[in-house]
Amino acid sequence: MNEIKRQLKMKIGDTTQHQRNVVRKIQQQNPGYSKTNKSLFPTLISIAVLAATIIFVFSIIGEESTLNTTTSANLPESITMVDSSSGEIVELDYSEYIGFLNYIIENNYGKQEDVLSTLKYKPINNEFSPSYLVTFDCGKAVCASAYISLVDTTISTFAPLGEGRVTSELIYSPNQENVMFLLSNSEKTKQRIVVINLESSGESRIPTLHHEYFSSFSWPITSVQWITDDKVKVTFADLEEPTDKSIKEWEENINKPTKTIEVPLPNRHGAK
Repeated sequence: MNEIKRQLKMKIGDTTQHQRNVVRKIQQQNPGYSKTNKSLFPTLISIAVLAATIIFVFSIIGEESTLNTTTSANLPESITMVDSSSGEIVELDYSEYIGFLNYIIENNYGKQEDVLSTLKYKPINNEFSPSYLVTFDCGKAVCASAYISLVDTTISTFAPLGEGRVTSELIYSPNQENVMFLLSNSEKTKQRIVVINLESSGESRIPTLHHEYFSSFSWPITSVQWITDDKVKVTFADLEEPTDKSIKEWEENINKPTKTIEVPLPNRHGAK
């Protein structure tokens, strides 16, 4: 749309200048050019300019629409993703994978061809619908992942999880209605906790208390554990401040001292 505005300004500017040139030329060729003609002729020129501008705008919109249609047509009707552990293959149709593809491209997490050719998943035990933790082979770049739940054969629930590499096992709450795991930054020096409620279309349970362990890569987290369905135990590096220098020194320490806290989670309808 910005490109349309830019080209429209150029078109109007060019046409307005052209109008002035035409009027000036007529005046030079016709010294007796009357005031009535002077007021009427620019009006006719303005109408012509308006018509030309409208045609120009619709031609640009038509070109952009054609481009978008072509891009969609070039995508496959279905793609496969591979279980990174067992090698089992799951097929996703266009409506099921397009959300993840757009999410990756719009946030500059990766390239379209990488997503389509190296899609990977971890199966999630979900009694409500088939669900997966999906990622792709992003090489040395920052990875990104998402939760996908196949509601039926044509519709999927898509919940983006942001940047990070999955660096832990999937850990289920006692009632099996929640799954928890760790995402790491690209250097694998800091982690954050992800807790997904499986019954509520992938809603993340981020607490108000100690939210920094869930919302950003702030600390080296060594382990997470369920205490109840609404409370987890978090073990992390015992540091005054998690600076790059202190984390490096902690990693080089044979003992690697840690702290453990208990964190209550919000329920599905609001934070505690």
